[in-house]
Amino acid sequence: MATPATIIKGDNLMLFKQDGSTYKSMAYATAHTLTISAETQNINSKDHGAWSGNNVNKLSWEITSENLYVGTEYDALFTAMTSRSPLTVAFGTKHEADNVIVADGDASCYTADASGYYYGNAYITSLAANANTGENATYSVTLTGTGKIAKKTT
Repeated sequence: MATPATIIKGDNLMLFKQDGSTYKSMAYATAHTLTISAETQNINSKDHGAWSGNNVNKLSWEITSENLYVGTEYDALFTAMTSRSPLTVAFGTKHEADNVIVADGDASCYTADASGYYYGNAYITSLAANANTGENATYSVTLTGTGKIAKKTT
């Protein structure tokens, strides 16, 4: 009998940035999106008939993150962007340290689960702060991969 697939809740799939020898979560995130795209080259010929033919030339990837605005996090991303420094990032399930209470300032206790994640180097290509009246301030960041994104598994 086949084992049922495990569906991962969105709360458990996170973006992390490298901090020394570990990956720590982007603080107070509300949403993440990883997009992997393929650039194709048309290879149509008379032999292809009614259907178009294509080859994949290049692969690219991008991660976007929506976060509640925390000055120290935003400042760190601002510095990385304006200094044109790539970040090493990971996208995967979180490992939660014991007794974590985010309201107590423990947000940095989330690390990437060592059992597997996607990782690579990326430049910040967009950083936008949002401050609407009567709402929590937020920011959006887009990280565009340079080189490959790879999967780490143990």
